[in-house]
Amino acid sequence: MNRNQEAASSYGIDCPVCHGTGWELITRAIEGDPEHEFARPCQRCKGVRRSQENTNVPAQFCEVDIHKFKFDSYSKNMEKLQKLTWNFFEKYREWSNAGKGLYLWSKTPGSGKTFLSCCISRSVMLKYDVRMRFTTAPDYLATVGDSYKRQTGTEDLSEKYRLCDLLILDDIGAQKAGDWQEQEIFRIVNERLNNKRITIFTSNMPPEKLNVGNRTVDRIRKMSVVIQMPEESIRLKKAQNEQDAFLSRFFAE
Repeated sequence: MNRNQEAASSYGIDCPVCHGTGWELITRAIEGDPEHEFARPCQRCKGVRRSQENTNVPAQFCEVDIHKFKFDSYSKNMEKLQKLTWNFFEKYREWSNAGKGLYLWSKTPGSGKTFLSCCISRSVMLKYDVRMRFTTAPDYLATVGDSYKRQTGTEDLSEKYRLCDLLILDDIGAQKAGDWQEQEIFRIVNERLNNKRITIFTSNMPPEKLNVGNRTVDRIRKMSVVIQMPEESIRLKKAQNEQDAFLSRFFAE
């Protein structure tokens, strides 16, 4: 399978242009034949690769997809979360039309919030050809601050997070508290709500505990389905399994 095919089918999703072949047919006029067909590498799949490069998704999650999230890694039954996740992916247009995203939270670091949000979002990006971006709440505020420092007329680098079709706003609540921070978080949340741009939030606290003000909390609840992740660290569990596997190579009988 060539790289174009991998881009189109790595999620079990066929490209609507090349249908997973990696090639598209174009028609051009040549001598004696006004509709001669040529094949070229699919521009849609090339565009997918370009869009992946601009998402700002952390390097450790840049190749993930919805198939890679192991719901059975938890000690409790995760059937309900799994169904909801797949429903969001498979019926994304309906969620989008309703202006509904997700709010994933748990107090436990490493519980899979960021991992799951990236798995969902990258799969949605490929299947529905949407503009997806990732940022943490502290990083977003830093980008806004940098934009204010630039001279008038220069590019506003924070705008891509407000205008993209699907945004992961990671670790909301971890930003510093203050009037300016609260105002800017409200601005991005309110703008995305009003324009039905879908947001997946992750946090270590429920919405009502966020340091963003009541009007922002109300909007977050309106624009997302709130889900509490299990209070257990699959990151630590994975690290322990990897360590055990590594050591077993030296102590195998």
